[in-house]
Amino acid sequence: MRKGKPNDPDRRSRILRAALEIIGTEGVHAASYRRVASQAGVPLGSTTYYFSDLEALIVSAFETLRDGLEPRYAAPLRAAQNNAEAVDVLVDATCGTTSPTLDDIRLYEEMRHYGARNSQVADLLREFQEESLVILRRSFSDGSARAVDALMWGWWSYRLFHEDLPLDQNMVRRAYQALVNLPVTEPVAAQETHGD
Repeated sequence: MRKGKPNDPDRRSRILRAALEIIGTEGVHAASYRRVASQAGVPLGSTTYYFSDLEALIVSAFETLRDGLEPRYAAPLRAAQNNAEAVDVLVDATCGTTSPTLDDIRLYEEMRHYGARNSQVADLLREFQEESLVILRRSFSDGSARAVDALMWGWWSYRLFHEDLPLDQNMVRRAYQALVNLPVTEPVAAQETHGD
């Protein structure tokens, strides 16, 4: 079968994979129709056939990340027997063996920046975040889960821009320990209601 033949069932998937490769290595701004088609090894017209505009292509590419973005700490966190083990899982997910690669982090950062200007990608990011919070809430209070999630994303960004200065695992551990031991409080809205 000739590569790029019209009945090629994998063509759309190749286009989306190529878009993600370009976005992850060079940024969203580099993902032109022409560049994606070349990377995917398909005719230029295939990109416009499957995706009516460049934004649709980029959004669709980010949507393909849905299945692969369950946090890598999900299974180990479910197996943790206590807070100390849960904190070890978080440290590993931040800067250890289950943490994302720098290539993964670059792709996530591009997605987050694009989501600041695109409501579809913003919705997708909120879905990913909520799925992450569901996993974290199994072990921690809602407040701790949100704080842990935000800090982990912040540390991943830090790793991206400070490759020469690795995170100190003991410091990361102490920070997570402080967060998971936060006292459980009522949401602000509930406290205001009770004050009436």
